[in-house]
Amino acid sequence: MRWSPTRPLGTATGAGERLAIAIAVGAMGTLGFAITSPILPDLATELGVSRSAIGLVQAAVSLPGILFSAAIGYLADRVGRRRVVLVALLLFTLCGMAGFVARSYWALVAVRFCQGIGTSGILGVGIVLIGDSFTGAARTRAMGINVTGLTVVAMAGPIAAGQLAGGGTFRPFLMFAVGVPLAAWASRMPPDPPSRPVAAPLRHLAAAVLAMREARALRDYLGLLVATLGSVFVLHGLGFTVTPLYADEVFGTPVETRGLVVAAFQAGTVAAALGVGRLLGRFGTARMLSGVFWLMALGAAIAGLAPTIWLVAAGLALAGAGFGLFTPQAQSYAAEVGGVHHRGLTVLLWVTVVRLAQFAGPPIGSVMSEWTGPRSVFLAASAGMGVIAATWRPLRRALVVRAGRHAVGQRPQTVHDI
Repeated sequence: MRWSPTRPLGTATGAGERLAIAIAVGAMGTLGFAITSPILPDLATELGVSRSAIGLVQAAVSLPGILFSAAIGYLADRVGRRRVVLVALLLFTLCGMAGFVARSYWALVAVRFCQGIGTSGILGVGIVLIGDSFTGAARTRAMGINVTGLTVVAMAGPIAAGQLAGGGTFRPFLMFAVGVPLAAWASRMPPDPPSRPVAAPLRHLAAAVLAMREARALRDYLGLLVATLGSVFVLHGLGFTVTPLYADEVFGTPVETRGLVVAAFQAGTVAAALGVGRLLGRFGTARMLSGVFWLMALGAAIAGLAPTIWLVAAGLALAGAGFGLFTPQAQSYAAEVGGVHHRGLTVLLWVTVVRLAQFAGPPIGSVMSEWTGPRSVFLAASAGMGVIAATWRPLRRALVVRAGRHAVGQRPQTVHDI
């Protein structure tokens, strides 16, 4: 371990430790959503607001990602990944713990909003770090390991929060204190290189778009953003927000069990993400993508029609498996399509879409749940994912024909001919 007065904990020199740091930092970011999920009905009671309004507490973490993710990606390209991660981690931790003392509705929404700025940095730049350290198939496998690590923490978070909430609704916010030792470990990330000459933000964006267009990758990247919007909506609108409301309203499930049901989605994600590299090599990109969308559609339908809470959990697990197969591929492509010079921007633009889905999903899900019943929300999501599954390949073929099939070979290696 190399030591210096300015880096007392030394520097992580191995790719394995760098991957572990990226996963740990990103996993911390998932707690921003996972910890609050099982306590949403109880927070509504404690804060004296309706259940349709409590979705904003969950969504407030995502709004800054819509507003600031692209800017954070630009800074990661310009000033370096390590600086951005450490500042974002500090902001996330302090504002997350502030939720313990925010005992009014708008105060809690405000500190969650501030926490969301940090969330964008630690989740997005963590993916960039993996993109910097791995290439090709190794990158996709690393992304699968990353999704697995993040999902294990996201799965454990609701369970731990549900248990802690038994002694007080606001106690789960104290779990964010783990960010303090994590920041010390993250300080071991390799030092950032000297600031690169990066154009002004809009010119940097224009250069990234031009590079993707010249590589015939822009349509695939935009399609990836649309698919991400739908799949993350299923996770955060249904899995994290509607499920606890559904479990409480329809099945009378106690808070401790609600955490277990929410965690079923993450269990499916972990099981699938661990095998994404092997399955991708066997089935190829096209069949894999069609399969993951059908899995999410079927899982949402099962959950919406379930006669028992445990069948709801089974449907969520199936939808989670689809999500676990999709996300590593999406992250890997977003990291590759921008190249080293625009990677921060293309990954964080992808994160912007993730945040948009995370922001829109909870309030839309909670309002629909109150107006039409929670079952209808699951069935509507199933129909939406089914439309994506049935139409994405014909639509993409039409776009490729329109652009000229002679350009297909110029796309990045992670996009296969369909």
